[in-house]
Amino acid sequence: MQQEMDFGAFATPACNQVRRKNSPPSPDADGLFDATGVDIICGRRQCHFEPVIDLLGRVQFMETRVQLVTIAPGRWDPAAILAACTRAHGNRVYEVDTSRVTPANPSGLDELKIARIVGADGVRPYLSKKSRYFEGRLGVVTPAARPVQAERRYNILRRSEAGKPTWAFRSLLFDVRGPRTSDYKVRRALRALEDAGLMHIQLGKMGGMATAKCTWTTRAYLTAPEFSLYDEDALAQIAAGLA
Repeated sequence: MQQEMDFGAFATPACNQVRRKNSPPSPDADGLFDATGVDIICGRRQCHFEPVIDLLGRVQFMETRVQLVTIAPGRWDPAAILAACTRAHGNRVYEVDTSRVTPANPSGLDELKIARIVGADGVRPYLSKKSRYFEGRLGVVTPAARPVQAERRYNILRRSEAGKPTWAFRSLLFDVRGPRTSDYKVRRALRALEDAGLMHIQLGKMGGMATAKCTWTTRAYLTAPEFSLYDEDALAQIAAGLA
């Protein structure tokens, strides 16, 4: 039986009990999910998952069906799972155009991986055109409809160009105070990241998201480069030459 969790229950005082019964699935070492994990993720979005063969599955919401192709036999990519559910609901999936995006990878986070998950769940990670607002590092400052007042008070601020993070995605990654869980788009992104195994959410004492503690998992960070034996010898020779 699929485990279903309405997003409305996710933000109520009773969501602690709901989450105990509907814990997110755990991906494998490569970050992929088996058929059981796909079934849980789809069930949390009121979708039905049916594995057809080891290389193909089907996601259905009401009368809409979307095919879900595997990465490896019996293993599905989390971004593809979320995108299939989003399309089954008739919503838009935002794909990341790497030619227009320059990831900052704050604190070593894999920004593009996080953006793929957020965009697959229907939250726009990057601007498609110049923003309508003058923006600072921590959020929107003033509407661009009042440029005179903006130039007087915030003469060092500019409108964000296309390819820059949206307000919701930027507050998710760069806000030093933590994700602003009062925003619906941020909460939705957090839920998608938790389902994909990139985020761990510990709800507050009252069972809500306002006081929740959100922690990035190791999968959300860039992997450290692996050096071969020849690389280590070369680094040792360089260090000896600098000594």
